[in-house]
Amino acid sequence: MENLLKKVGANQRISVEEALGLEGASLFELARLAQARCAAMGLGNRVSYIVNRMINYSNACFAKCKFCAYHARAGVVEKFVLSDDEILKIAKDAERNGAVQIMLQGGLSQDASLDWACSILRKIKAQCPKMFLHVFSPSEVFVFARNAGISLEECVRRLKEAGADSVPGAADMLVEKIRKDVSPLKTSVEEWKSAIYALKKNGMFSSATMTFGLGETFADRIEHMRVVREIQDETNVFKAFIAWPLAPENTRLSHIPRVSAVEFLKTIALARIFLDNIGVVQSGWLTEGMKVAELAIMTGCNDMGGVLMDEMVVKSAGIGNSTTAGGMRAAILAAGKIPFERDGLYEELKA
Repeated sequence: MENLLKKVGANQRISVEEALGLEGASLFELARLAQARCAAMGLGNRVSYIVNRMINYSNACFAKCKFCAYHARAGVVEKFVLSDDEILKIAKDAERNGAVQIMLQGGLSQDASLDWACSILRKIKAQCPKMFLHVFSPSEVFVFARNAGISLEECVRRLKEAGADSVPGAADMLVEKIRKDVSPLKTSVEEWKSAIYALKKNGMFSSATMTFGLGETFADRIEHMRVVREIQDETNVFKAFIAWPLAPENTRLSHIPRVSAVEFLKTIALARIFLDNIGVVQSGWLTEGMKVAELAIMTGCNDMGGVLMDEMVVKSAGIGNSTTAGGMRAAILAAGKIPFERDGLYEELKA
């Protein structure tokens, strides 16, 4: 542990083997290493947040992932598709309430239309020209491209031209054996990577995410992070790493015990230690609540994420956490840090 501390304190990369050796480490030991990485990276004493709104435009989805309670066939949320007018009304309401970013995401549909996707982006930009659009997902982009009969690179180019500013990572778990078990109809690891490379070719950015607590091993989590670190070395596309545990209630994985707060914090610390090439690690308040998210600041997080007005996917699993910009600032201050509001590219918003 002391040798690792010296290595991390010098901002040197740890190997996969060294990361695997941390499986039995305590939360204190991992937090100590994470704080050493933060210091070595010069991250300072400031923690960001964003005021944003999630628009889940549809839950019609052929993927039927085991970990999802949101798709229509899960029987928890009745099938719906928002009209363009409904989407635009929500976007305008978000702007009036101080949102600077819209997240637009839905299910994977056999009828998913790239023309519609580009059209709604243009409409939102025309109505809210200053709004940052963090939209769709690599899997949605893959389906748009397939249905349009074009390359991923061309699909991303058209989305960008229509107004897309960035694409959420939505990686789930980047281990093929896990994906084949819990989401066999969704994009493969290689297909997901291809979408990220298409973003790079179009000069766009994303976030690297990880959903854990799917029945994977510690080694699987490290493998996921290895894939993320490797792609970041090649592309520098990821502005942040965001990890959150599965909320198994109401899903076909409800038999799996939910990840504890301690395990969540350990995983956040591990991400900070291992991902030396990603400057921002985000705290997962949506699934864990604000008190645990506040503790995550002490295990390596330097972003609290967004207020996510009207998020529906996690809520469909029975999670009722919510917050405001004021709640974000209070949690950051309580952790002894200085809060600041950011934009969609993790840059400070100027007054």
